[in-house]
Amino acid sequence: MTPNARFTEFIKDITPSETTISNCSSAHTSVRKALLKDNEIKNKVERVFLGGSYKRSTAIRPATKNGSTECPDVDLYVVVKGTPLFSDPAELMNDLFAALNRARTDLGITSIKRNRCSIALSMNKADLDVSILLERQSDNLYRIGNRSTGEWYKTNPEEHTDWSAAQNSRCSGRFNPMARMVKWARRQNKTVSRHPKSFALETFIAPHISESETHYGQLFHDWSQSFLDAYASNRLIEMCPFLEDPAVPGGNILSGVTDEEFSAYYDKIKKHRDDAAKALAEDDQDKATDYWRRIFGVRFPKPKQSGQSAKSAATVMSPLSFSDTEAAPSARPAKFA
Repeated sequence: MTPNARFTEFIKDITPSETTISNCSSAHTSVRKALLKDNEIKNKVERVFLGGSYKRSTAIRPATKNGSTECPDVDLYVVVKGTPLFSDPAELMNDLFAALNRARTDLGITSIKRNRCSIALSMNKADLDVSILLERQSDNLYRIGNRSTGEWYKTNPEEHTDWSAAQNSRCSGRFNPMARMVKWARRQNKTVSRHPKSFALETFIAPHISESETHYGQLFHDWSQSFLDAYASNRLIEMCPFLEDPAVPGGNILSGVTDEEFSAYYDKIKKHRDDAAKALAEDDQDKATDYWRRIFGVRFPKPKQSGQSAKSAATVMSPLSFSDTEAAPSARPAKFA
């Protein structure tokens, strides 16, 4: 079996670096300050907070394209006063767009555009999706607006953060590293689209991850098998399942995922399961690495000695001196808030 130290080395490698985290923090902090001092919007804003995978400590290192590292993606939420009945998403997003555009030079914004539910910013150090949220309503949920349709949707990104932290605690710190592995495998293995992605993948992981398995290779294999077992009937009839939003009762976290997209992802996980099983059964670590790299790509580390057996490989520590214990989740992204 591949030594667990190889997985902890891999997990560390795909975790955002301290430089990336610092760049994200600098970018979203400067945007927050700009909004809170803008004379035309500051009186409407109750608070601004960080959400998304960087806040949940499940982000992976930015992608590299054509030899250049892309900027990390950060989610920022701007809470304003109002109710869905008397608030227009398009109008509020126009106000937010104008405020950000006024600070464009100071913030180093290189591109700004309106999406359906957010303002997308490209900055020197990070890319941000800045969304307007109506303050918590009587059901204690926020509302996020769609400027194209005028609709307001229930959401609670802060509860997503708390839920994710609870899963990580339940799994003794292995949920966050597992989420990074699954997200990295998703990036490395394209299907018909990018969906499902991000938080949807985390909600796929949570019900099917072992709380006791400590070897990350075995953990990934067993999760893959549990996922396949759980959704076999959905794949058979080519129907995307309903997956309850842990923060919004009755909400479907997969509402934006098509049947075709789910089926393609299911088939990809089946291949991952098969490759993981072969890797775990392989004594030759060069051959085992080939199977792991089918899942995780070339960043999965090679064995330290060519052709060594699983037994001898287990005695070799990585150059970063990781032990066989599970990778502890980084708490640093939580400092963004």
